[in-house]
Amino acid sequence: MSVASQCLRTVLHQMSSFGIFLQLFQSSCEDEFFQTICGVLADFNELNQWAPLVNLLEALNDKNTRISDDKVVSLLHNMAVYMECMPLEGGPWNNILSLFDVFFRALPGMLPSEITDMTDTFRIIASVLKIPGLSQQKSILEPFSKLISFTIQNCAFKLNHLMELCLLCNRAFTKERDRLLLSRAAVFELVQALKFKTVLPDENLLLLVQLVVLDAGGTLSPTNVAEELFGRNYDPHTMISTNAADCMKHNLTDCIEFISDLHTISKVKSNMKGGSNTALNEDTLGGLLKAGISQYVALEFTRSSSRDFRAHNRYLPWLYHPPSAMQQGPKEFTDCIAHIRMLSWLLLGSLTHSAMTQSQGSILCQPIPIEASTHIADHVLVILTGFAEQSKQSVLHMSSLFHTFILCQLWTMYCEQMALMNPPQSEEHVIASVTILDFWGRVTPGVLQLLSHSKVDRSELAEMVNLHFLSLIEALQECNSTVLSKFFPMWGPVLHCYHSQLPGQMLVRLQNCQNWIPPVQTKEELAYNSTVLLHWLKRLQFKMGQIEMQSSAATQFYTV
Repeated sequence: MSVASQCLRTVLHQMSSFGIFLQLFQSSCEDEFFQTICGVLADFNELNQWAPLVNLLEALNDKNTRISDDKVVSLLHNMAVYMECMPLEGGPWNNILSLFDVFFRALPGMLPSEITDMTDTFRIIASVLKIPGLSQQKSILEPFSKLISFTIQNCAFKLNHLMELCLLCNRAFTKERDRLLLSRAAVFELVQALKFKTVLPDENLLLLVQLVVLDAGGTLSPTNVAEELFGRNYDPHTMISTNAADCMKHNLTDCIEFISDLHTISKVKSNMKGGSNTALNEDTLGGLLKAGISQYVALEFTRSSSRDFRAHNRYLPWLYHPPSAMQQGPKEFTDCIAHIRMLSWLLLGSLTHSAMTQSQGSILCQPIPIEASTHIADHVLVILTGFAEQSKQSVLHMSSLFHTFILCQLWTMYCEQMALMNPPQSEEHVIASVTILDFWGRVTPGVLQLLSHSKVDRSELAEMVNLHFLSLIEALQECNSTVLSKFFPMWGPVLHCYHSQLPGQMLVRLQNCQNWIPPVQTKEELAYNSTVLLHWLKRLQFKMGQIEMQSSAATQFYTV
């Protein structure tokens, strides 16, 4: 081994002035080959471990050097392997960083047009960000940010690599402008995509949403696609901050517009690039994105509420000022539908966070104060009161009953989760429990009033209301809701308000709910409940997306 090492040292030393390293790094070699080179040069004074990298970069920065497209990929991979073997202590790093600055500025022009994976480039950048004294070479951050933007727009990358770059940049520099530059570059690409100013590859769009949500303290709901993209072992509470959430905070208004826009999911579907290795479904991508952004907004609202209540006054000024149920026109009815949809997405994001963390997370996600329950009930009553008149106006108006009963399901489970997260005898537990009882005490008469219209107008309306109400009962049963056991004796007769005898299928469904025996609450059962809640939320998320797509397709809109 000693003779072989000495032979390799001698050959490399003799050939170094003839461009041997430029040729070697373009070759298709095993990773162990470059690891061996780095090892044998560790105690060789004539040619140290940094010399191959210096010689390589000097050759690459020479204007006369031409590298074919098929060699660039091998070059980047081999350079990444060698950089990861090199020691950080000692070495002519100032000279190397200057050479890297020139190299990274020229790299976009060297990349082949068909390149699809920038993993090796990210590995090289990560190694450079670990070099001592990097803070003296701030100019190198500019080509880094451009390469990150290029990758996000055109190529595949791994989420953990992007997170590592943001974290290393945060550690290497002291001034905030420099520390957050790479995180801001990633967030800028996400915001441009959410505003539909650019079209990103479908997977990359999801990865950027996950980057922001993870930094905020949450994580996207697991799906087959999400597990393949993010991995199965992401724990948001062990992740080190990348500051992506703080960078995104300045674009909270854009996030809220993305959630509240009825046409968002249709636009996402029409902008899909396709060709995804994970086969992202065009019918589910928009809902995944909305749910992810909703979770981020819910977590930001929670943080704002812990400091003051200005977040709700600024972004949801209508929350505490619902339209009067007695004095409403088509505009008030339409606005109320938009408010209900917005609240539903926020509550979906909050409940997803609770289910993913099994209520043990570092953040208690409570974007909507429990005290707003009365005003939410008033929004529901506006729809229930005006539906018989307004539902004939458009498909959007017709879908208002879907959105209203979905909000009722989400608000019920939201209040129950707030109660579960506090000890049974605590004031918070009692308030949350009483609040949901008061909510249904206000809403149930509205359902009865809507059914009373059915007796005058048509049986189709009564059947529609009963189906929505029965679906709500089944959803609460599935989630093991305590509210259901308290209100079922009253809700059963409500379903018979119009029909003295329910149709056969509805009667069977009602009897199944009536005969259901709640499971015994144990620690294992609580974890099981979180899993059940998560499965229910995923189906509800899909349903909400489909309803919005149908309403959007029937509502004319123009893209500028």
